[in-house]
Amino acid sequence: MSSRAPVEAQKPLHRYIAVLFAVVFPALAVMEISGGDLTSPSGPIRWASYLVLGIWALYLVQSDDPNTLVLVITTMGFFGSLAIIEALFGVEVSAFDFATTFGLILMIGILAGTLTAGSRLVWAGAVALSVAVWSIALGVLAEDDLRVMAVRAVIAAAGVILTAVLVSKLFDELAEAIEKYDRSARLQEAIARCSEALLVQTDAFAVYEAVKALLDASQADYAYVDRNIEVDGELGWEIVADAAKGVAGYGSAWKEGRYSLVPSLHGPLAAGRAVVVHTKDLAGEERALYEDDGIYSEAAVPIFVSGEFRGSIGFILYTHDQPWSDVDIQTLWRASHMIGAYWRRQEDAEELRDSNESKERLLASVSHEIRTPLTAIVGLSEEIISSRTSLGDEELDELNGIIAVQSRELADLVDDLLVASRADGGSLSINPEITDLRDQAEKVLRGVQESHPTDKKIILQGEGVEAWADPLRVRQVIRNLLTNAIKYGGERIVLGVSVYEGRALVMVADDGVGVPDQESDLIFERYYRSAQSPTQPGSVGIGLAVSRQLADLMDGTLEYIDAESQHRFELSLPGVQDADTGAASEHEIAGRNT
Repeated sequence: MSSRAPVEAQKPLHRYIAVLFAVVFPALAVMEISGGDLTSPSGPIRWASYLVLGIWALYLVQSDDPNTLVLVITTMGFFGSLAIIEALFGVEVSAFDFATTFGLILMIGILAGTLTAGSRLVWAGAVALSVAVWSIALGVLAEDDLRVMAVRAVIAAAGVILTAVLVSKLFDELAEAIEKYDRSARLQEAIARCSEALLVQTDAFAVYEAVKALLDASQADYAYVDRNIEVDGELGWEIVADAAKGVAGYGSAWKEGRYSLVPSLHGPLAAGRAVVVHTKDLAGEERALYEDDGIYSEAAVPIFVSGEFRGSIGFILYTHDQPWSDVDIQTLWRASHMIGAYWRRQEDAEELRDSNESKERLLASVSHEIRTPLTAIVGLSEEIISSRTSLGDEELDELNGIIAVQSRELADLVDDLLVASRADGGSLSINPEITDLRDQAEKVLRGVQESHPTDKKIILQGEGVEAWADPLRVRQVIRNLLTNAIKYGGERIVLGVSVYEGRALVMVADDGVGVPDQESDLIFERYYRSAQSPTQPGSVGIGLAVSRQLADLMDGTLEYIDAESQHRFELSLPGVQDADTGAASEHEIAGRNT
């Protein structure tokens, strides 16, 4: 709570008292003038004093920041002095009797005690002592009984102090409520600014603007947003936006780190909970890390995107330690949700851009690759029709052979595209059974030799290898690997089947230059075409991507292996012994269905 808050809460009381005095004193002056004895020497003194005090009160009413303490003490001294003069000299100078004057002094003393700022109870004690001394002095002059004087003094002192204590407590509670309201209003405004920044802006500064807005309205010295990254093979964080108050350099030691070093922070965040860390409560290396950076306290909440822990947002105190309020935590949560939604929109926009680019690449590649075989098919077909009477049998066979090759090329391309589309839509089914890989490889090799005539030497190796796989999809993968080797590989191609550590393997190797290291992973991405062969016909850049996807669906893998004398693609599939315990019965059922 701000140290100025009680003073701010007290301001309305000063104005109310100024208004009260501005009404009462002119009224007393009018009463003195209209009903008093103007020839009495004490009359003009009283009503003139009333007018002065009333004008003073009116001035304070017009003031932007009224302070009526001096006016109240002066008024108390004025009435107290009149009573002392009467008791001391035996003259009538006051308009009130002693009982009324005592009550008036007590009431004004209580007002003075409640109006004091700073050390209110000390001031109230001083005022209470003054009223008690005055009552005793007046009792001595009036020769009152000692017990009566003592009772009046106790009543005066206790009345002022007790009232001051009660009012002081009331002011503190009111001040705390005002401070909470002000902080809540500031944080609500910060949330609105944060929301505006994240909704309107789309660049990298959106999160910075959001963090700065939150910090300006909070009690924190530093605010940050971080994203999860991998640091030295472990889960860690990297601050992507931050803001600091006053001194630069806050948080510089925490720009990046590993969560394993701060378990008190990571555990709750990963579990989706808010966390408050006080350095004094930590121990060991974790406490040393906080102390080295000068952190007294930290409050943070996680940021989730689509149910996944992606980062956090937090406040840090560097100058002092104090509890974090529920309003602070709630503000962080609301900002967390907005930033998570902002990151989700960014990712969706990026996916949409990638999808559009992918479609554009697909359309460009497919239009080019389909046009080539279609042009050949249409052109040669028209040639056969228009020249059928002049063409010999050998020429017709050659043209028909070319048409068959181009038709197979086109069919394979369409097959890959359909599989990719069905896989993306989740409608591609895999029907595994015991599959003879040698038999499937032979079928593919015969088809490829017919559809892709080549002078390259193709060698088939391996016998008796069975896998638990879908034979149709196995043939599709082998066909893609083999045609890829014919197009891009060396002069010697090996198609082999084998068993290794219980897994059934299909290998397509060649003695060509291989794939550059920087492209060994890219070749499995859709529509990617190697920079070494951008003009090679018949490549949409989808065959290897579909083949890997099919391998994954069959619980297998497809990898590219670069050896010294041989470059190969290796398809690994579950062996028959790797199938579940129901494999034999499944095979029997498959056999009966056949």
